[in-house]
Amino acid sequence: MYIKHNCWKWQTAAGAFFVKKYDDIVIEKKVKNIHQKLANIHFPYHIPIANNNDGLVIQKWHEGRSARFQEKEERLAAVNCLQALHDTSTSINWQLEPLPRQHLPRKWRARFERFLMHEQALTQYLKNDYETIIQMAYKGLRNMQPVPMQLGEATLLHGDVVHHNFLKTEHGMLLIDFDLAVLGSPIDEMILWMHRALPNVDYDVALLLKEHPYTEICKTQLSYIYYPNELLREWLYILQLDKEEREPFLDYLIPFTKKALRHWPKLIAQIEQY
Repeated sequence: MYIKHNCWKWQTAAGAFFVKKYDDIVIEKKVKNIHQKLANIHFPYHIPIANNNDGLVIQKWHEGRSARFQEKEERLAAVNCLQALHDTSTSINWQLEPLPRQHLPRKWRARFERFLMHEQALTQYLKNDYETIIQMAYKGLRNMQPVPMQLGEATLLHGDVVHHNFLKTEHGMLLIDFDLAVLGSPIDEMILWMHRALPNVDYDVALLLKEHPYTEICKTQLSYIYYPNELLREWLYILQLDKEEREPFLDYLIPFTKKALRHWPKLIAQIEQY
């Protein structure tokens, strides 16, 4: 059964399997290597790979749905998964593996530059909010205070902590889709997760910091929350859609943007208390 581009559900006599076809052999080998390393230490929050076929990743099918970050229980479960993933560095020396390195400030500067390049197209939808987002991004980039990683601190990061990469099953939460996995600081990944979770808790950063002990590692880099990453990412994404796809997505994105801008002053005030 076709699921989406390059992904299928495969029903066999031995049960159902998830099948993903890779055109990029580098990503395929990276994903297989990560899963093999995790399987070797019996990591409980992933789905082991069940094949050695070139170009394919086959995993046992798990019934479930995407995590709901608006629900506290599922936010806690997602953070448990990420903390456990980051802690695998105590058993696996990920720095010896051929993983790309994460450089969050560089990535975000590049995203901001793309946003600036599309001013004419974006102001068509955003009007005066475009300039507001620009000022927020400038403030975010100015206030980034990277904390140098200590030797051995870099670990495996999932790389794409969106809600649909956390699979809620009857047996618990699982991490899926390691295509964007990188080596980097666990603080960076938790900052990115907070960016994803904040819209679901009315941008209450204090709530997220108190909710799970692991999120406290973000306190040294809370300045990264100033940067409106989700707004830039979503608005750049919409420019990739054709007109028919773009219109229904705007019904979600415009209210999402208005809500973010409305809550931003409170969010900044909270951050400045730490």
